[in-house]
Amino acid sequence: MGSLGFHYERMLIRFLIIWSFASGSFCGPIGPNYNYWDIESFDSTYLRFNFPDLGPESQYFPPGLFVSERDKKTYYLTIFLENDWLPNRSLQPEEWYWKKFYSNWESLPPIVKSDPRFNYISGCEYYIPVPVGKYNYSIFSYNRNRSNIGSGSMTKFVELQPGQSARIHFRNPETLTEEKIDPNKYIKYTKGDRILFSIESSPLQMDKPGCEFVK
Repeated sequence: MGSLGFHYERMLIRFLIIWSFASGSFCGPIGPNYNYWDIESFDSTYLRFNFPDLGPESQYFPPGLFVSERDKKTYYLTIFLENDWLPNRSLQPEEWYWKKFYSNWESLPPIVKSDPRFNYISGCEYYIPVPVGKYNYSIFSYNRNRSNIGSGSMTKFVELQPGQSARIHFRNPETLTEEKIDPNKYIKYTKGDRILFSIESSPLQMDKPGCEFVK
């Protein structure tokens, strides 16, 4: 009986792991984090992004065991940073950093409140301090609405001078078609890219947070 119980326990754990990945409930990658207290070369340099609206919910994606109806209007995002001397590590700060972006924390979708470090809403201007210099940025994102918007992966070298920000553009292929893309506007654009980078001047004062989730 003991071995049989152990067998069923292993099957249950395996099922929960597979189900969690399928439902998008795993909230973050495994790996070292960037220590923000060590960003000595920060000089009004940011990584900025704003997710596009997802539109109506997909009728083909009912809520799952770990994904509520309200979670379907959210994005998942991971950002990694590396260069010749710095190993690949997560660039996103811990939970305390992200709470400041929202005017009503309790109104957010459950999956954002459970781990705001890797889960986001559309229409909110987010920013992360990053070091000056040339680094390799690795981005991965998807939305839980199964829409063809703001999903994909990209790795690019981006070089920032003091007072510059790197803007991440999550492309909507229906509104920003290949014919409309100006390759001179984006860093090393390659046909078919779903996530784009551009350089812009950092504002003298960052926008005051105050994002609200609109269902």
